[in-house]
Parts: sequence; structure tokens; C-alpha cells
Amino acid sequence: MRSHPLREQIIAEVHARPFQELQGPLGMRHIAVTYDDTPLNEVRESVTQLSKMLELTETISKPRFWQGKNESLTLRFEAHHEFYTLTLTALNTLELPQLPKAWLDTAPGSFLCGAEILFRDHQAGADETTWLEQHFGENQVNSSMVMSKVGQIWTDFYPRQDSGLVRVLVEDHGLQLRQAGRLLQRICEIETYRHVALLALPLANEVVPVINQLEAELVELSTRVASEEPSVLLHQLMDLAERLEALSAQTSNRFSAADAYFALVNKRIGELRETRIEGRQTVEQFMDRRLDPATRTCRTAGLRIEQLSRRLARTTQLVRSQVDLSVEQQNRDMLSTLSKRAGEQLRLQAKLESFTIIVVTYYAFDLIDRTLRNLVNNEEYRHLLEAGLSLSVPFIALVLWLYIRRLLRGVGED
Repeated sequence: MRSHPLREQIIAEVHARPFQELQGPLGMRHIAVTYDDTPLNEVRESVTQLSKMLELTETISKPRFWQGKNESLTLRFEAHHEFYTLTLTALNTLELPQLPKAWLDTAPGSFLCGAEILFRDHQAGADETTWLEQHFGENQVNSSMVMSKVGQIWTDFYPRQDSGLVRVLVEDHGLQLRQAGRLLQRICEIETYRHVALLALPLANEVVPVINQLEAELVELSTRVASEEPSVLLHQLMDLAERLEALSAQTSNRFSAADAYFALVNKRIGELRETRIEGRQTVEQFMDRRLDPATRTCRTAGLRIEQLSRRLARTTQLVRSQVDLSVEQQNRDMLSTLSKRAGEQLRLQAKLESFTIIVVTYYAFDLIDRTLRNLVNNEEYRHLLEAGLSLSVPFIALVLWLYIRRLLRGVGED
């Protein structure tokens, strides 16, 4: 028995992104960057340069995942299909780590989103209001107890002006090390997947007027099915189908990806296991109100394109059916005309057979007459036979006529 060629790759994918063991205090900076057609090997080279700048020691190295650390910092690199993420964590401090400006100026790709997280131990009697005002000012803060009430989070979901990242405060109320790592990673994933999913929203808003125009054209064409020449309608429907197919090819991948990322966001929110705090809006409630309309817009746009495609196919089939019926009618008329002409030709041929009787009778009479002349030497007896032969001409013609009638019986009826 030999090992399956993809076995190692499958096992590596299952364990590709292990959770970290984390404890407060710490500061975390997480960013998501789109590739912009940059090859993965160039991105990995850039991450290697970053690790050298930060003097990190490599601890995990895989094709799509890398991790390095030193006494005060850890860096995680994860490669996804459309983007890659970098998570830099400062240990044993509530100060946020900084990515070197020299590296940021040359980093491949386009910055999409990110989160900066401050994670501290629970401090009994600490002034929560001061802490929140320090980081969120007058913004409305969303907060909830998470992971079965062993942690608490606060965020306003507003990107900060200095970094462009969303700030999240997390407090430990009894989290285990890996549990804390899972919590912080889920917070980063929620922020990342939320933005990647919303990449489809501008596209959806852009194509909705186009969909409206195509729907109006299809309705107008559908009302003309019964009154206009099918060949003209079919040409216009083919033009409409070509434009619709181009629109579907332009949007299907983006809308499908958005639907998958929206599902991931909802799943990660569910994994937080939030418990509502009186007077505060939970992350789930915030997403339901702010993200759900965008989700529905993208899904509706994709669904309308699919429904329009099906309606166009039905209308096209209806017009094609009319064309087929028209062709069948033309074929039936043509066959009827050919059958009529063939019948007339057969009837004409049957009439011409009457003249054939005269010709055959003549040749039969001549053949018998020549035979008698050659066989009968007695002239008087030969004259009698020729007289009898002359009298038998009507009988010969009658026999031939009956014979031909028998052969042509039913021709006129067919």
C-alpha cells in the first residue's frame, strides 16, 4: 500500500494555522493586505525581510504560514486566496507594536483593513469609564461578555485616524492560554472577513442599475413575442443574453466569495459566545444592523442576475418554439405543394398511357402481320388471316387497355 500523493498536503492544511498561547498584558496589531497580483514567493521574501528587521527567530515555516518570535514580539503570517495577513504581538505590555516604516513603504499589496487589540488582565475596581474614554472618546462603544463570561471585549468599530485600524479592548476574566489565543484570533478574523466580504458591495451597487436596465429590456421584448417577427426578436434576445452573460462572469466570483465570507463572519461571531451587557450593544447586534443590509444587497444582486438569466432562457425558448412552428408550417406547405405536383405529374402520365396503348397496338399488329407473311405461303389463306387480324385490332387494344389499367390501379388515388 502506498501513501496518497495529497495526504501530507491535507494534513498540513488541517494544522496550518495553530492557535497561540497568550496571556495579558499584550498589544496586538493585525493587518490584512490584498495581493494585487503579487506572487506569493515575493510576499514571503518581504515577510522574511520584516522578520530580520524585528530580529525574530523562525518557529514555524510552511508554504502559506510563517511564525517567528523573540523575547518581546511574535509575528504570524497567513496567506489566503485573495489576501495575506500579518499579526504582530507585543508581549507583557499594553503598548501596541509598530511595523517598521521602511518595511511598510516597500511592502507588496494594498492595505485593506486591520485591528489593534489591547489585552489586559481583569482589574477589580478599575475605572472602566476612563479606560474607554481614553481609547474611544465620545464614540458609541459595543461590549459583551464572551467565551462563556470568561472574557470581555469593547470596540467602536471605527478605524482610528492615526493607523486606520479598528481598536478592540479585551479583558481577561479567567481565560486559559489557548482560549485567549482563540479569542484574539477570532476578533482579527471577524474584522478581516467583514471587510473582504464588503468588497462585493460597491460592485453590487454598480451593477444594480445595469440589472434594472436588462430587466426592463427583457420585459419589453417579452411583450412583443406574440406580435413581432420571431427572427428579429431572437436576434435581440441573443444580444441581451450576451450582455447578461458578461455581467454574470464579471460578478459571480465576487458575489460567491462575499457570500462565503459573510458566512465566516457569522460563524466567528457565534464562536465568541457573547452574553449581553445591559446598556451595551453586542458585536452580533452591531453586525446584524450594519452588515446585514450589505449582505442582503450582494445576495440580492447575485440572485437577480440568476433569475434574469432563467427568465431570458424561457423567453428565448418561447421565441425559438415560434420559429420552429413557423419552419414546420413552411415545411408542411412545401411538402403539400410537392405532393400536389407529383400527383398532377402522375395523373398526366396516366393520361399519356392511353397514347401508349395505340403505339403498343400498332407494334403488336405489325409484328403479327410480319409473322403471318413469313409463315403463310398460301396467298389466299394469308389474305384471310390478315383480314381477321385487322378485325382483331379493337380486341388487341382492349386487352392492352385492361392490362395497363390493372398496372395503374390506385395511382390516381395515391
